[in-house]
Parts: sequence; C-alpha cells; structure tokens
Amino acid sequence: MAENNETNLPETKTEITVEAPKDAETVVAVNTTKKGLLALSDRELLIELVKEQKKASRRSLISAIALVAICLIFAGAILIIVPKIVSTLNNAYKAIDSVQTVVANADKAITSVEQSLTGIDEMVKNVDKVVVDNSEAVTKTVEKVSNIDIAALNKSIKDLADIIEPLAKFFRR
Repeated sequence: MAENNETNLPETKTEITVEAPKDAETVVAVNTTKKGLLALSDRELLIELVKEQKKASRRSLISAIALVAICLIFAGAILIIVPKIVSTLNNAYKAIDSVQTVVANADKAITSVEQSLTGIDEMVKNVDKVVVDNSEAVTKTVEKVSNIDIAALNKSIKDLADIIEPLAKFFRR
C-alpha cells in the first residue's frame, strides 16, 4: 500500500530549508526527476543535503573572508588617519599656546600703556602746576622791570661814568 502512494505522487520541484551559520536560513532547491522527495532513497537524500551544505559552507567562508578583508581595510585606514589626526591636534595645541602667549604679552603691554598714560597725566598736572607757579613769578618780574625808570637809570649810569673817568685818568698816569 505504501508503494501505491509513492507512485501516485506528482512530479514536483522540492525546496529544502538548511540552517546556515549566523542563524540565517538558506533555501536550497533540489531537482528531482523522480516523484518528490519521498521517491528518493535515504542515501540520495543525504548526498543532496551534503552537496547543499558544502555550497552553504563555501558561501559562509567567502562571507567570512570578505568580512576579514573589510576589517583589514578599516584597520589600515585607521592606522593612516589616526597619526594625522594626532599631529593636527598637536599643531592645534601649539597654536593655542602661541595665542595664549600673545594674549599674555598683549595684556602686559596694555597694563604698561595704562601705567604710562597715568604717568603722563601726572606729568601734565605737574607741568600745569609749574606753569602756574612760574607765571606768577614771571608776572612779578615783569611788573618790577616795568616799574624801573629807564631815564633815571641812564642818568645814574652817565653820572657814574663821569665820576669814574677822572679816577681812571689819575691812576693811569
């Protein structure tokens, strides 16, 4: 009776699901010229399963090799890029240090300029004080000079010359 059931089966293309690594499912098509999988012997079925498993194993190996190649490419890229990033950061740190030095020098210069301006302000105040003090003395001196009677001074000089002239003649003899 079992043989009758096998002979009555229609001829079909059968799909077998084989579990591949990484929990992925692989669908394998097995062409049978006989009537379905039931018509295959255990040995033939096992041979077909082994063939499909070898194919899946090769695909897994190819995927693993491709993954390793990609990892090596990324590692190489990192080995090339990281030193450049480090040198760029070092240059940036040096530039920041230079800028900080320039800023510190600028602060010192500004402080020095502020002190100089304060000194100049004090000097101008002292000059103003000297001018005010001297202007009073100059004013008094000008007043005294203007009070001098030039005509009387000239007459006194002439009288003195008249007195000294006979004395000079006497001692020269």
